[in-house]
Amino acid sequence: MRRDRRLAWFFSCACLVAASSAGADRLRVLSYATPPFASPAGGDPEGIEIEILEYFARSRGRELEVVFVESWETILDRLEAGEGDLVAATLTTTPERAKRFAFSASYFPVRVLLVEPEGRNTSSLAELSGQPLATIVGTTYEELLGAVPEATFVYGTTERELLEHVAAGRARAAAADSSVALSLLPEFPGLRLGMALTEEQHYGFAFRKGSTLRAELDRHIAQLKSSGIYYRILERHLGKEAVEIVKAAKER
Repeated sequence: MRRDRRLAWFFSCACLVAASSAGADRLRVLSYATPPFASPAGGDPEGIEIEILEYFARSRGRELEVVFVESWETILDRLEAGEGDLVAATLTTTPERAKRFAFSASYFPVRVLLVEPEGRNTSSLAELSGQPLATIVGTTYEELLGAVPEATFVYGTTERELLEHVAAGRARAAAADSSVALSLLPEFPGLRLGMALTEEQHYGFAFRKGSTLRAELDRHIAQLKSSGIYYRILERHLGKEAVEIVKAAKER
C-alpha cells in the first residue's frame, strides 16, 4: 500500500488535549505499540490495525490521527474520558469489557498455542510430562502449562526468549499468544505452531457506548474481507499461515 498517509501520533498530554479538540474531519485513535498490529515506526504509524483504520478513515474523507499512549492499563479510561474516538490496542473482546464499552466485529482471532520444534506434533499435555517448558512467570502461559504432569519450567521475560529456549533445546515447548507467535516464527524456521491451549478469543476495536462509528466500522471490516484487502494486509504482516487461521476462525 502506498505510504501517502497523513497520520499524526503524539505522546504528551499537551498533544492529547490538542487532538481532543479536533473537528469531525479527524478519526482519533488511541493505540499502544504492539507490532505488527500497531507501531510508531519512527513517526509514520503502521501495522494491521493502522491499515484497517486508514482505509476506514479514507472511505469517509477523514484524517487518521493515531495517539500512542505509554501505559496500556490506562487506555480504556482515556477512551472513556473522550481523548479518542476508539481504541486499537490488540484488545480481546471480553464480557467484562463489553459492560463498559462497545466492540467492533473481530479483526483477528487469538488463542494461546503451543510452540514446538518441527517434526513434533503434541496432541495432549500429558505427552510433555516431566519435560522442561518455556514460560513467563506469573502469566496465563505458566498457568496453562502448569497442567502438564510433573511440569518443570525454563523462564524468559518475552515471547522471543521463550522461542529461543525451544530453538536451542533448553525447553521442549513453549506457550504463546497466536498473534505474537505468528510474528516471531519467521525468525525461528525450526519451530512450528502446535495445539491450542485455550478457546478462541477475538481482538476488536473499542468504542464508547452509543458511538455510531462502531456499526460503520463493522461494515467496513466486512467490506475489507469480501474484497480481499483484509487478507492481503494480514499476509503482509504475519504471513500466509495467519490468513488460514483467520479464515478457519468463527465469525464474530
